[in-house]
Amino acid sequence: MKLNEIASAKTGLVLARKEAKAQGEGKEYWQLNLKSVLDNGEITKEDLTRFYAAEELPSNYLTQVGDVIVKTSEPYTAIYISEEYANLVIPSHFVIVRVDGTKAIPEYIAWYLNKDRIKKAYSMGCAGMLKQIRPTAIAETEIKLPSLERQHQVVEVYNLAQKELKLIDELRAKKEVYYKALINKINRM
Repeated sequence: MKLNEIASAKTGLVLARKEAKAQGEGKEYWQLNLKSVLDNGEITKEDLTRFYAAEELPSNYLTQVGDVIVKTSEPYTAIYISEEYANLVIPSHFVIVRVDGTKAIPEYIAWYLNKDRIKKAYSMGCAGMLKQIRPTAIAETEIKLPSLERQHQVVEVYNLAQKELKLIDELRAKKEVYYKALINKINRM
């Protein structure tokens, strides 16, 4: 089945069309950008940027809980939008995927779109130096869709794995600091 059978996929907002004439004027929003989206699908709050719109933006250009946002450039990272990241402006270098929750779980779709073979297919289908992917290419992605119960199981295992990997990274960083301090202490003796 193709993604467009269970979801809509469209480009984010062309910011120049809605930007306020002067910095600090108009309606203030926080905006996603390429730097704020990590390759592992996380959003870094510190890297979000302010955007001043000349007028209130339509809600379809703001992140909503359950959205899947996909970078249009390599590595084509898909991110699931949780409540914490709702109402961010989605610029045109992202594709907004809104999933029909009765047919699929958005978190499962984000996981699926982050598979190496999907990203490789996107890369192979792109032309030009920037290797930008179009929303139609994402909408036409073939999706293997198991039952909702199986999707929940995949999401649960994936989320546990992500938490474990994050803890391992934190432990590695702490061990590195510890061993550096220990070596420096031994070296001073």
